[in-house]
Amino acid sequence: MNLSPAIPPVSVSTGASGTRTPYSEKVPSPAEPPQSGRSWWARLRRNLGRDSVLVAPGLLISVIAMPTLLTLFAISIATAIIWVGVLLLPLTLTIARAFGTLSRGRARAWGVPIAEAAMRPRGRGLRRLLAPTADARAWLDLLFEAVFALPIRIVTFSVSAAWFFGGLGGLSFFLWGRFLPEGGGDTVDWVAAWLTNSPVTDLGFTAEATFQFAAGLILLLTFPFVLHTMALLEIAAIRAALPPVASAAPVPPIATAAPLGHSAETSSTRTSAFAQFAGGQGWFWLASAFVGVVLVAVSWPVTAVLYGVPSIIAMLVAVAQGVALVLAVRWSTAAIGLGLAAQAASILLTADTSGLVRPVTVTSLLALVFLHLLVGLRHRWIHVVVLWSLSALVGVLGLVLPHAGGFAGALSNVITTAAIAAGAGIIGVVGSLFITGRRQLAVERELSAAELAKRQELEERNRIAQELHDVVAHSMSVISVQATTAKYRLPGLDERSLGEFDSMASSARKALTEMRGLLAILRGGHDADLAPQPTVDDVPALVDVTRGSGAAVDLDFPADPVELSPTASLTAFRVVQESLSNALRHAAGAPVTVALAFVGEFVEINVTNGPAEAAAASRTTPQNRLGGGFGLRGMRERVEALGGSLRVGPTSIGGFEVRATLPAD
Repeated sequence: MNLSPAIPPVSVSTGASGTRTPYSEKVPSPAEPPQSGRSWWARLRRNLGRDSVLVAPGLLISVIAMPTLLTLFAISIATAIIWVGVLLLPLTLTIARAFGTLSRGRARAWGVPIAEAAMRPRGRGLRRLLAPTADARAWLDLLFEAVFALPIRIVTFSVSAAWFFGGLGGLSFFLWGRFLPEGGGDTVDWVAAWLTNSPVTDLGFTAEATFQFAAGLILLLTFPFVLHTMALLEIAAIRAALPPVASAAPVPPIATAAPLGHSAETSSTRTSAFAQFAGGQGWFWLASAFVGVVLVAVSWPVTAVLYGVPSIIAMLVAVAQGVALVLAVRWSTAAIGLGLAAQAASILLTADTSGLVRPVTVTSLLALVFLHLLVGLRHRWIHVVVLWSLSALVGVLGLVLPHAGGFAGALSNVITTAAIAAGAGIIGVVGSLFITGRRQLAVERELSAAELAKRQELEERNRIAQELHDVVAHSMSVISVQATTAKYRLPGLDERSLGEFDSMASSARKALTEMRGLLAILRGGHDADLAPQPTVDDVPALVDVTRGSGAAVDLDFPADPVELSPTASLTAFRVVQESLSNALRHAAGAPVTVALAFVGEFVEINVTNGPAEAAAASRTTPQNRLGGGFGLRGMRERVEALGGSLRVGPTSIGGFEVRATLPAD
C-alpha cells in the first residue's frame, strides 16, 4: 500500500532578486509596504449604499410576503377538513421558506455571516409532498415573515424615509415654501415663541427658510447614522429569528448544556431548529417585544378612556407593563419588580371606577399572564412562585382599598386573576422542563456520536500505525542492518567510509526509536516509551550530524546554558531539525546558518540557507525536491500553540529563511 501523501499544488514565490523558487506549501513573500486603508468618507459611502440596499426593499418584500402567507395559511387551516388545506399547507410553508431564504441572503449580502438553512430530507411519494410540514425551520420562517417582519420593516423604512426626505425638504424649502398657504405661523415662529416664552410672531419667510435649511442640513448629515441604526435593527431581527436549520445527521461533540435560554457552545455549526427556537434568546426577545408593543397600544387607550386615568399616567403604566415583558427574557428580578409596580399602580388608579372589572383590569391581567409565562420559560421555578405570590398579595391588598364596585365582584376578579396567572406560570415551568429535557437529549445524542467518532478515530489510528510499522519501520530496519554490517560485508573500507556507515546506522536506530514511540501513541496505548525528548541543548549535536552529510552549516549558539521550559525546548529543537531537513532537500549544497539568541523574554531561532548550487537540477526535476508540505505547517502549529510566531519565506538573495520566536517560560 502506498501511503505517501498526494503532493499539493506548488506555489511559486518570487524573491526580490527575481529568482523563482518552488515550495510545497504556500509561504508568505517578503513584506510589502502596507497599503493605506479606506478613508472615512469611503467607508461612509460604502455603508450608506449597503444599508440602503438592505432597508429600502425590505418593506416591499414584507408587504408581499405577509398577506400572501397569512391568506394561504388561513385557507389551509379552513379547508383542512376537506383535505384541500392538507395539500395547500406544504405549499404555504415552502413559500415561507423561500421568503426566509431571501431574508437570510439579504443579511449575508449586507455582511452578516449567517449560514443558509439546510433542507430536511424529503423522502418519496406522499412523504415528499408533506415534508415541509415536519420542517421546524419552515414554521419559524412562516412565523417571522407573516407576523414579525412587517412591523419591524415599517419602522426601519418609515424612520429612514422620513429622515431623508425631511432633510431634502428642509434644504429645498426656499424653492417651494412660498407656495404654502398663509396662516397659523411658521415652524420657526413657534420655536422662537417657545424658547422666549412669548406670543407667536411672524418672523418672515427668510427666517423660516433659514431654519428649515439648517434643520434639513442636520437631518441629512445624520441620515447615514440613522440609516445604519435601522439596518442594524433589521439585521438583529433576522439573526434572532432566521438562524440556519440543521440536518438530522450526527454531529461532533458538544459541550455541557447551558441553562435554558443561554445557547451552549458547541463544536458543531449545526443544531436542531427546535433547540434554536427553545434554547436561543432571539425568538424570546422578538416575541416579548412584539407582545409588549401590542400591549402598550391596547392598554394605553383602554386605561385612559374607560377608566378615566390621565393620558400621560396611563401611558407610563402601559409602557412599564410592556418593558417588564422584555426584561423578563433575561433579568427576572427587574421584570418582577417593574411588573408588580405597574400592577399596583393600575389598581390604585382605577380604584374609584364603578361598573368595570377591577381591581385588576383586563390589560393588567394580560400583562401578568404573559409575565408569568415568560418568567416560567426563561428562569427557575422559584422565580414564578415569587412572582405569583407577590402579584396575589398585591391583588388582595387591593380589596381593602375604598372602591366604587362591590366586594364580591372584586374578590372574584382577584381569584380569577390569581388562577389564570398560576396556570400561565405552570405552563411556563412545564415548557421549560420539556425544552430542557429535549436539549439534554440532544446533548446525549451528540455525545454518543462523539464517542462513536472517537472509536472510529482510534481504529483508524491503529490502522495507520500498522501501515507505518509495515512500510517505514521495516525499511529503516533494513537501512540500520546494512549500515551496521557494512564493515563486515565490505572489507577494505577506509576510516572515513566506516564513519559514514556508523553515522547512518546511528541515525537509523534513533529514527526507529522515535518511530516506535510514535506508533505507541498512535495506537493509543499506555506503554509508550518515557525516554527524554530532545531539547534545545541537542541542537549542536544535530548540526554536527547534518555537517556529516556534507552540508556547510554555521551555528551561532549561546555559550551559557539555555534555560527554556521543556515544551519550548522541544519545540526549538524540532524547528531547527525540520528547517535543516528542508534545506538539505530543497537547497542541496547551499550554505546554511543556524542562529539562536535571547531577546528579552523570548528566544529567536533563525535558520537561513542561501541559493541552491544545484538550481539547474532543481528546475529540471522539481518533483524529487518537493515534500508533502506538512513540515512548515507542523512548525507553525507547534510554535503558535506556545504563543509564539513563525515567519517563513524566500530571502532577497534567492534563499529561504525560517524565523521562529518562542516564549522562554
